[in-house]
Amino acid sequence: SSSEFSSFDWISMVEDVDLVRDIGMPDRFTPYTFYITVTLSLTWVLAAIPAMIPAYVAPPASGGANSTRIGDFYTVIDEFQLSSTTAEWTTMAYFAGSLVVGQIPCALSDKIGRKPVAFWSALLTGMAGVIAALAPNYWIFLIGRFMQGAFFTATTNVNWVMVCESVPLSRHGRASIVFGVMWCTGYCIIAPLAIFFPTWRGLFMVTAVPTILYAFIMNYFVRESLSFLVIRRRRDEVEAWIQTAEKYGGVKVTHSFEGGCLDTLLDDRMDDSPSRRSTYSGTSSQVSEPQQQSMRELTCEALKDSKTALYLAISIYMWITDFLVYNGLSMTSTGIKVGNPHWNYVMSGLVELPAAFVLPLLMDTIGRRATVILSHAETALALFALGFIPLENNILYMAVWLAAKFGTASSFIALYIYGSEIFHIKYRNICLGICCTLGNLGAMAAPYTAHIGVGNQALVYSIYALVSIISSGLDFALPETMHLHRRSMESIQPMPPVVA
Repeated sequence: SSSEFSSFDWISMVEDVDLVRDIGMPDRFTPYTFYITVTLSLTWVLAAIPAMIPAYVAPPASGGANSTRIGDFYTVIDEFQLSSTTAEWTTMAYFAGSLVVGQIPCALSDKIGRKPVAFWSALLTGMAGVIAALAPNYWIFLIGRFMQGAFFTATTNVNWVMVCESVPLSRHGRASIVFGVMWCTGYCIIAPLAIFFPTWRGLFMVTAVPTILYAFIMNYFVRESLSFLVIRRRRDEVEAWIQTAEKYGGVKVTHSFEGGCLDTLLDDRMDDSPSRRSTYSGTSSQVSEPQQQSMRELTCEALKDSKTALYLAISIYMWITDFLVYNGLSMTSTGIKVGNPHWNYVMSGLVELPAAFVLPLLMDTIGRRATVILSHAETALALFALGFIPLENNILYMAVWLAAKFGTASSFIALYIYGSEIFHIKYRNICLGICCTLGNLGAMAAPYTAHIGVGNQALVYSIYALVSIISSGLDFALPETMHLHRRSMESIQPMPPVVA
């Protein structure tokens, strides 16, 4: 019940998150868990492409010399003779799909599992890309874009959660480096692909087909999240997961299956709510349908807990504003009034690589909360400074612009790590899904800021700076999870064998 769950403290919350250590996996990456991380992170390459592709296929008007045309690339604007306002629906339709539908597959993954949702999300994203590439008119194209966006939240969040639930807590920061590199790869690869496939149809097709292939490869070679299997008490699948980890990881899991040790662990790690209980007889079982809580019930139950509701509200604001700033800078990178549009776009992606490496290490050093505060503050400072730098000073302008892009990319990475830790495992995907889904409001507003920038670019940067500094201040109300995790890890003791 909600009253039962609202009484949990944050130490036990963190213990629930690190079921991987409880089950006996070593507190480090093994070849198998690293393989899982790399395989699942590939979806971020494929998710970045449809999200960022409007920078080429329908570049927003920014008032610069490079606006609406990038070299010889043939855009949807050229083919369908679109106005700049109509062309913005290329971006709008994508994030509208994520806003309207995005929460559904994420919440569904808390009921049926992470893996099936990850498979169908990747498959349908690829199929939607093919529909867009073959569209006979702009409206069919927008349907394909809407469908792509509908599964953006799932293709990014669910695979990340699968990794968080399959590797030790101490490796979450390192895992985020891999995901960050993959996102940056997908982001940057659009530029060379656009050179080799200089039409919007070719670019959509060459990026959609690999997504379909990946869905089947991932479905065949990756198992369900370990923590999800434990919470759902699927003993046979937990055993198979651990045996695979031992076979290909070169490690021996400390909790054996002898003497009912795993059975006891499953009983001890079981959540007390009726939605997680099932009749257990030592074989794989699932929660019976009447006992399962609906998505609405789980959401309402989470909101009844005051801490969860507060953290969710703050997180939603940060996701919306980070989406706004990130997409506002990314989508207009090909239209910056200085430099080459291809290089500007690539540099705006490459600057995220340092963020991918530095942020996780910084979070492990100074803490999660302090890192999120600093990343938003740095973004605000750089954006505010941009309003006072003349375009004639090309080098300084681009350096500060890239510093702002570095800051907002850092904030995004930090939110993914932080968000997977401040929410209880029972509501994690639902809460992250809500945040990422509502974050699309910011992404949908981003194209309109380009119109404001035509007359007053400094005003746009000031708006971005203001919302970023507010995020920095709000983060003081969130908990510092790093120290709680350390206390949690110290409290975990090896489970003694159970004597039959």
